[in-house]
Amino acid sequence: MIESIKQYYIYPYMKEIEAKIINIDDNMIYLDRTIFYPEGGGQPGDKGYINDIEVLDTQKSNNSIAHIVRDSNSLKVNDSIKLKLDWDYRYNFMKMHTAQHLISGLLFSHFNVSTVSVHQGIAFLTIEIDNNNFSEENCYKVEDLANQKIIESKKISYLEMNKDEAEKLNLRRSIKVDGLIRIVKIEDIDLIACGGLHVDNTSEIGKVLFCGIEKIRNHYRLLFKVSTIATNTIRKNDSIIKELCVINSATTDTLISCNKALIEKNLELERQLRSLKKDNANLFIESLLNENSQKIIIKDVTLENIEFKDLELSIDKVLFLYQKNEASLKWFIYLGKSYEKYNFNELRNKVLSIINAKGGGRYPTFQGKGEYENFDEFCKAFLGYFNE
Repeated sequence: MIESIKQYYIYPYMKEIEAKIINIDDNMIYLDRTIFYPEGGGQPGDKGYINDIEVLDTQKSNNSIAHIVRDSNSLKVNDSIKLKLDWDYRYNFMKMHTAQHLISGLLFSHFNVSTVSVHQGIAFLTIEIDNNNFSEENCYKVEDLANQKIIESKKISYLEMNKDEAEKLNLRRSIKVDGLIRIVKIEDIDLIACGGLHVDNTSEIGKVLFCGIEKIRNHYRLLFKVSTIATNTIRKNDSIIKELCVINSATTDTLISCNKALIEKNLELERQLRSLKKDNANLFIESLLNENSQKIIIKDVTLENIEFKDLELSIDKVLFLYQKNEASLKWFIYLGKSYEKYNFNELRNKVLSIINAKGGGRYPTFQGKGEYENFDEFCKAFLGYFNE
């Protein structure tokens, strides 16, 4: 197959071009020339249109470039077509890729930290570094340095040479490919072999925002936002802080302490509520025992505002409490001291199986779920089991 002319290297800012279809393989379209960059080096493949047909992705395919379309039925070999980039999508990744070079170059020159791998996503640029002890303070220093270099409008330029010549340069990273090598240079900052697309000047990046650190394997992964996404994030965060200040009647200086106080107050209220729930549950048990002198008690507690975990029991009886929910139920069993000899597994197999009960526990309490069908039969079997 004829190799496509890579116009994206010659004219990286070109948004439209006419081309000729040289091959079609299912939904993959091959052209004699293209401005669409294929996925590689952490940079996603371009999107856009062939005539009015959507290009979903662009991928390398052997020595050629496949434009992956939604539907190729209206296209045929030798057609002349118009290729149109989704420019906003492409330009975002050009800025992000350049920002990655800028940050990686600064990490290397100022902190002797190398880049292991990178990923350019829609929202985040991630850079994995060969260091597991890189501080957040240093990350902010990198952010400040990068934004300073953006302000200084450093030029980005390219060189092409064979591998032997390229290896004589003081590159940030060793060369991993053979043949003609494309060198990307950010003025006074970075020099590296790269086949990706970049902007002409660091000023086009606009802004770099450090967003966090993740531990991965034995390395750190640094997260950044770039360009308008970084600016929009700062504005959104500022808006959130202002709204929180209004809600909490606080200033930016007192907002954190105010929220800590609210959290502690909420925790105290939760502790008080938990104590009240336990008191209520135990009052219910006291009332239940006053009303029932039987040793074996089965009671529907669906309408009672209690949770089984709040029950504190020390009575010498057998309790079966349940809460109905349409055709299902939650059940709770308590076995008093005189009933310690009873084997729960046997009880489950002989009796609880009638309501298809699932669950378990440890003496003296057991709980789980079951079905309400055959409940009358279950009650007779339950009473009979302990009255044998």
